[in-house]
Amino acid sequence: MPQDFDGRYNSAADENVLVFAADTEVTDEQYDSWTVLIVDDDVEIHQITRLALRDFNFQQHKLNFISAYSAAEARDILTAKHDIALILLDVVMETDDAGLTLVRYIRETLHNHLVRIILRTGQPGQAPEQRVVQDYDINDYRAKTELTVQRLNTSVVSALRSYIAIAQLAQLNTSLEQQVQARTAELQQSNQQLQQTLTELEAGERAGKQVQFKMLPPADFCVAQFQFNHALYPSEFMSGDFVDYFAADEHKVVFYIADVSGHGVASAFVTVYLKRFISANLERYRCDSSAILTDPAALLAALNTELLLEKIGKYIALFYAVLDTRSGEVTYANAGAFPWPLLLQGQEGGYLTLKSTPVGMFDFSLYANQCLQLQQGCRLLLFSDGILDLLPQQTTEQKLQYLQQSSLQQRDIAALLQALAIDPDQPLPDDLTILTLAWH
Repeated sequence: MPQDFDGRYNSAADENVLVFAADTEVTDEQYDSWTVLIVDDDVEIHQITRLALRDFNFQQHKLNFISAYSAAEARDILTAKHDIALILLDVVMETDDAGLTLVRYIRETLHNHLVRIILRTGQPGQAPEQRVVQDYDINDYRAKTELTVQRLNTSVVSALRSYIAIAQLAQLNTSLEQQVQARTAELQQSNQQLQQTLTELEAGERAGKQVQFKMLPPADFCVAQFQFNHALYPSEFMSGDFVDYFAADEHKVVFYIADVSGHGVASAFVTVYLKRFISANLERYRCDSSAILTDPAALLAALNTELLLEKIGKYIALFYAVLDTRSGEVTYANAGAFPWPLLLQGQEGGYLTLKSTPVGMFDFSLYANQCLQLQQGCRLLLFSDGILDLLPQQTTEQKLQYLQQSSLQQRDIAALLQALAIDPDQPLPDDLTILTLAWH
């Protein structure tokens, strides 16, 4: 009968059975290998794990196992070796919390946020799952009694995919930094502060999502009688959407919403490029060397030229605007952003229709400034096109009408999402971003 790692009989399906066949030597040298560290004080667990994963193959790589029989031994190995992709870690070893203490050591002392950690325990009561997942930076939690061969394989594949994504993220960040620094020494100076932030985040968390979200503005931002709010929900590990607002000077506030073509890491890094481009122009503006920051059409044209010269292979749908807090006037230009901005006043509203092409797509694209005079009590709502994928109506026109009606009835983003029956905690077909501006 099928057995779990602790030797108990299990009624799992046949494909989960551990078959103890005669040992054969694996000599196939065509594969590289993923290094896996098994940390457990039970010798039999090491043997069973190696046997269960002996034929494992992921992306033409097999597994190379290293064994540690205590947390102290694992510390020495991790200090000396920096190519370990995955740790299969027991909780109770020389002490009841030896495994959890080792997790803290890996993340906080070694600053190793790249290695994936799967916690395995034969005594779940010693480390309740909900508390451990919340308090410790681990990637999976499994009781040994439930960890069949199939589940172990699934957990290892999932962990290695995450390891690859984070490693690629670091490589892409290095490549992008080289391109930006090569462009101009002037940009390098304005990038130093942001690069320092990126470096600190990467050293501290080694997670691209945290890097990207660190660049976002505060969820609530008030200046004079105007209030900005935003929400951003990625459909994957990182987001191709971006949103920002900030005071350019005492009376002008810049705000924009962007949607990079595609999904995933590559699109997310274009949002980093966009943030750095605007940060550089903010620096020039405050040094009185350029006023392009407060000229939406000119800024979009310059960004379009930069993206085409860099041959990044991505384009950005971007709505960019400047608010004068003294008069309530908004100067804006649109580069293919859709849905169009929604202006609400009392129980009336309408879209600011302005067709155009995204930046980075064509060298002949032209952008023009538009002016909008806000009134006290009004609201301006900006959406990325991910919201349209979540609405039930058949046509785009019906979706836009439904979105307008729902926005009139709800005063904040959370209430609007609830009214639209959108749960951002569930998997999304596309990145979803909302930006609101209200004059109180």
